Amino acid sequence: EEDDKPSFNPFGFVTDNPSSRSAIQLPEVPAEDGNVGQMLYRIEGKGREYGSYINSGGFQWFVRETGSSDSRRGTILFLHGAPTQSFSYRLVISQLADMGFHCFAPDWIGFGFSDKPQPGYGFDYTAEKEYHQALDTLLESLGIQSPFFLVVQGFLVGSYGLTWALKNQSKIAKLVVLNTPLTNSSPVPGLFQQLRIPLLGEFTCQN
Repeated sequence: EEDDKPSFNPFGFVTDNPSSRSAIQLPEVPAEDGNVGQMLYRIEGKGREYGSYINSGGFQWFVRETGSSDSRRGTILFLHGAPTQSFSYRLVISQLADMGFHCFAPDWIGFGFSDKPQPGYGFDYTAEKEYHQALDTLLESLGIQSPFFLVVQGFLVGSYGLTWALKNQSKIAKLVVLNTPLTNSSPVPGLFQQLRIPLLGEFTCQN
């Protein structure tokens, strides 16, 4: 039991709020109260059986896939925000596959089971262009044909999926936006704004 308790996390307050509690659960496990950071700790290293690895652009991505390429209703790409991972989509992609969709849900670089290169050594976590290029390469590696359905979620990282869609409108059949800013003037929570501080942002964006 003691081994299952997370060590002290100085950033635990980030997710210790009513809207974040009980947001992430393991399959077949009853809901529990608590800090999302603690729940993320408990699922770390778990859920790997729900996806597979693919090499793309010099990085190893972890991708969850359901359905098949000949699915009659089209392809859906699910992009998560921070500090989540594709594990959050595991139930919905299973349900949508049963409805005839082909679904992909990757862990962004730096998240989940995907590679986590050090900032400045192969991947710039603060550059929108870097995420766009990585996504372009991943789409090609996965063989995702346009147009496809795109789901984006979250303030951080998820917004890069939205800006990619704005620059590649012909590739998108439909766009679903979940809690992602729609304009440049959309206010970002004060705590997230602090991630723009030099060194703090680079440090925090690592797993």
